[in-house]
Amino acid sequence: MNPIAMASARMADFLRWGADAQGSTRPLGLMRIAIATIVFVRFANEVSLYQGDSLSFVLLGLAFFGLTSMMLVGFKAQAACTGVAITLMTMHFYMGKVHGYPGWSSHHIYILVVSVCLLALSPCGRSFSWDRYRALAQARDARDIPPEHGDLWPQRLIALQLAALYFWAAVDKTNWSFLSGQRLEEAFIWSFTGRALEPLISLGAILAVLSIIVVVVEYFLAFAIFVRRWQAFVLPLGLALHAAFYVLLPVNTYSATVMVLYLALLDPDAVHRFLDRMIQNHGQGHSPHRL
Repeated sequence: MNPIAMASARMADFLRWGADAQGSTRPLGLMRIAIATIVFVRFANEVSLYQGDSLSFVLLGLAFFGLTSMMLVGFKAQAACTGVAITLMTMHFYMGKVHGYPGWSSHHIYILVVSVCLLALSPCGRSFSWDRYRALAQARDARDIPPEHGDLWPQRLIALQLAALYFWAAVDKTNWSFLSGQRLEEAFIWSFTGRALEPLISLGAILAVLSIIVVVVEYFLAFAIFVRRWQAFVLPLGLALHAAFYVLLPVNTYSATVMVLYLALLDPDAVHRFLDRMIQNHGQGHSPHRL
């Protein structure tokens, strides 16, 4: 095959994976529910109405609770995700960066903003949603039932966002202050001083080894998450990394968000079949002849 034909074939493969991709919307539905839950847990207390010190803050709180609830249950799912995305952008870029609300300008919040924006572009309401429940209730026959199937290019963008996150996080850590263990030691001092795990601060050279391992793993994950035959090893490795971050450092929003976004790396049709098998097995387990 000549180079031009090879390049054309590779481009066609990329388009099938990306811009032209179609498949089950169940992973998108699961991501919508999980991300809405994370958004709610992270901000609900801070934007509760009793916290409001101005009419605009109270209105922000009302918008937050209404739109996040709609996103969670999948009522007008894409519109709800769009509303949540606008609300989070207001909180992150305006109230966080301009007015200095503590923690709202963090990159941990930025990844939530981007994730919700991409979900707003996706058919995330076609699965596990009130929208689908209403469509099923109104269907007169099987032809009226909307398929749990749609364009997946927003899901592919979420996967690319995850890869970019790993790559640039590793680039940011590729310096002496991190590789020497200094930044990790500072994080442990801030987190563990006066607590049961305070001895971790004095690990010395082991902190440098751990820091190097983190950087190597992040560079590796930036590319390996897309290699299908490696995913049985790579995805548990990434999840274990973020689970360790979650329990050792105050990065719970970030870790939880990234772990949810791993759904974007899975074959959506395989996820669909797996959930079908779970539902079928559950039904068989509770059928009358088994009781």
